[in-house]
Amino acid sequence: MIKIKNKKLVKLIMLLSVLMLLIGCADVNKEEDNNQENKEEQEVQDSYKSILNQTLLVSNYNGLELDKLNQYNIEVKFNPEEKTYEASQIVTYINNEDIALKEIYFHIYPNTFREKETAPFLFDSFDQAYPDGFESGYIDINKISLGNKDIDNYAIEGNGKTILKIPLDKELKVGEKININMEYKVKLPPAQDRFGYGDKTFNFGNWYPIAAVYDDEGWNLDPYYSIGDPFYSDTSNYSVTITAPKDIIVASSGNIISEKIEDDNKIWTIESRLMRDFAWVASEHFTKVEETIDGTNIKVYFLDDNKKINDFAAEVSYNSIKTYNKTFGKYPYGQYSVVATSFPSGMEYPGIVFIGEKYYNDAYKGYLEVVIAHETAHQWWYSVVGNDEIDESWLDESITTYSETIYMDEIYGEAEAEAYFNRGAVAGYNRKKSLIQSNETVVKSLKEFTNWNDYGALAYNKGAMFIHEIEQKYGEDKLYQILQQYFKEYRFKIATTEDFIKVCEEVTGDNLDEMVNLWLYNKK
Repeated sequence: MIKIKNKKLVKLIMLLSVLMLLIGCADVNKEEDNNQENKEEQEVQDSYKSILNQTLLVSNYNGLELDKLNQYNIEVKFNPEEKTYEASQIVTYINNEDIALKEIYFHIYPNTFREKETAPFLFDSFDQAYPDGFESGYIDINKISLGNKDIDNYAIEGNGKTILKIPLDKELKVGEKININMEYKVKLPPAQDRFGYGDKTFNFGNWYPIAAVYDDEGWNLDPYYSIGDPFYSDTSNYSVTITAPKDIIVASSGNIISEKIEDDNKIWTIESRLMRDFAWVASEHFTKVEETIDGTNIKVYFLDDNKKINDFAAEVSYNSIKTYNKTFGKYPYGQYSVVATSFPSGMEYPGIVFIGEKYYNDAYKGYLEVVIAHETAHQWWYSVVGNDEIDESWLDESITTYSETIYMDEIYGEAEAEAYFNRGAVAGYNRKKSLIQSNETVVKSLKEFTNWNDYGALAYNKGAMFIHEIEQKYGEDKLYQILQQYFKEYRFKIATTEDFIKVCEEVTGDNLDEMVNLWLYNKK
């Protein structure tokens, strides 16, 4: 211990000590202030991220309750080398019908690719769908259990073996729920289709067992028709975990909550709410841009490094969401993905659309815009407002086809929109009219269409001409009012032709029987 005898020195030391204490306090306060500022800034950033990454942007679910919808929990491991994936799936199925159920049916669409005779292909071109020749794709069910009890009395039925019948030990009463556990392995076919793979992408459309719809006609157990989009499903909730090699990039329905790397794999955790299906695409070639429009984070995925056409595709994607939000009603999901894939045209799924990679060049620039605008409109007509795409395919396709004209009107003006409608829907119908082999009734089942010429001319073009006739007679404002009311009333639900006509008559104040019979039922 050192004794200090100089009093002045003692006073100086004491003074310095006080100053140091004050400076220390100031530093502590400054550090606390900085910490507080950093905390507040982080909270703002977290809040901003949560806004950008919301699964749902709406709190009004149109009378539906999230906990009373079927819940799919799927864990899938993808092996791109073998072109296979293995999955474990738990479906919490709720009987929301008005009768007790003795069995539950699922569509297992991958099986339709098992045999060449049942394998679907688009636009009457098998060689285009299978450029390297046909190879089988299929789903093998390894295990099914109800609750904790394994069962072996399930049956795989139907054309193409695409229907899974699960008998129940006891009736599932109205409002009751049951957990259905499945384990399965799937082989992807070399198909340039909704489900399959090409040179750069793997397409996972209609890739898992999905519950069939039970409606006033009973169970809907239609096969996978080659014409149209033969899918019909109820709004559900999904929690999906995808594991794949770490060089793979995944685009999907719903909201990608997290991506993490473990050893040589990457794991995606994805949440999807109030969606009637779930699809994804995988590729090691993707690049991506994204932008937030009206609260929705729009992700646009590319396969080639063509900045000019990629920027154009992104701008069309942004403008489509902006346009349809304005004219139809708010897009309810926080994520939307537009994905270039090995696909011959465009295909819609909730929260994601497949766009043919061949259109991403200057030669196809105009068609690229139309396909993106069309498939984006399907997010409103098919995805949010559902319908039976097998028995009433016109309902989503015709409204979506006319939505292209609405997009052109809002982006380029009325004159260009009318010209586009005439050279698109009208000319398309007139060009194919002589090739129609079925009757000209628009409202009919897919099995009643003879080929894609029938289907395109009627379900797309003639139905769109009916929508145009409504606008011509009652004006643009009335048509927009019809579409907005239709969207508001049937969001997340299943609508029918009668529902749409009812809304048309409510808004116009007229009986539309004569117009409906002429355009939709071919009755003069």
